Amino acid sequence: MDASPSSKRVGLYFGSFNPVHLGHLVIANHMLQHAELDEVWLVVTPTSPHKQGVDLIPEEHRLQMVKLALADHPQLRASSVEFDLPRPNYTARTMEHLRASHPDTAFSIIMGQDNLASFSTWQDHTALLDQHRLLIYPRLSDRAVNDPSEVDRWMVHPHVEVQKAPVIAISSTYIRDAIMAGHDVQFLLPDAVVAYIGNNHFYEQA
Repeated sequence: MDASPSSKRVGLYFGSFNPVHLGHLVIANHMLQHAELDEVWLVVTPTSPHKQGVDLIPEEHRLQMVKLALADHPQLRASSVEFDLPRPNYTARTMEHLRASHPDTAFSIIMGQDNLASFSTWQDHTALLDQHRLLIYPRLSDRAVNDPSEVDRWMVHPHVEVQKAPVIAISSTYIRDAIMAGHDVQFLLPDAVVAYIGNNHFYEQA
């Protein structure tokens, strides 16, 4: 897992980004600044085995919103790598593809602390830990963690690094619900993303 001094260090922040919001950008920038990374890629996931039943707008629009949000931040990039991979998208498969296509890059995986509660159910999770750093940020989750000991189990792993990133108590679900209710979301999203959503009438009441 150790990167050579000449390796490019990239943090991968996976998500549906439905839509991308300022909380995502705060986490991405924090990891860039504090986790010894050269870049952070926001990887737009078309479908997720952990988010079945979630109503997603088309992936190309979610990717475009991420590109708009990151337009002024050259070290933060939007990635569509999973668009052409088999679905549903599993992180282990994506990482195998990225290691093969970018052999001189050391990849780390950025994820919320609450996701550790289900990490043992991820496909090839042991291999993921063997080959990559997990950069963990705290998150106020609306998903109850039924077994905190499962989170604690992974928190002590030598490849798991807990970053003291700011906790932003907003979510894409909250934003979608707010838009559907006709509320103003301009301070929760980059202006370009607000405009894109409005122009395309996304998330509005049917």
